[in-house]
Amino acid sequence: MHALTRTHRTMLYGLSAVIATFGFSSLGHAMASHHGAVAAAKTSTCTLKTADVAPTAINDEDFGTLECSRPFGAGVQHNTATQSPTSPTTGTLKGESRLFFKTGTVCATFSMHYTISGSSIAYAGTAKVTGGTGTYKGISGSAKLTGSSADGGTHGTTTEKITVKLP
Repeated sequence: MHALTRTHRTMLYGLSAVIATFGFSSLGHAMASHHGAVAAAKTSTCTLKTADVAPTAINDEDFGTLECSRPFGAGVQHNTATQSPTSPTTGTLKGESRLFFKTGTVCATFSMHYTISGSSIAYAGTAKVTGGTGTYKGISGSAKLTGSSADGGTHGTTTEKITVKLP
């Protein structure tokens, strides 16, 4: 059960990372195109693929790759989280995500609910963009996350829809 929970947590972290990534990239491009004008909120989508360091642990850590729609592009992410089971097949995963891109980083916190069925894990939740560096300094936003793992949480895929703004 911990392996599945760990996997779910890893997937959730990946989603948070993707959310943070979309927010910073979108804002940076919007700001550049408006020559200093305040950027409007922008919505984007990212796909995160993760690998969990220790899928059976309550304290989770994972790494992954990001593929985001224009204008963001590719990046990598690192997540840490804590799993809180509510039953043998359900629970919550809460943590922090850091997304690394060519021109800066994006940070986010996330919370996801998961359900385990055999070796499959499904999860969904939200993330809050908390800051960034480089091009993404001052970014803010939120995201909706959905994802799954077919191998008990060792590998996961997450889709994130994020809306972000830069000051």
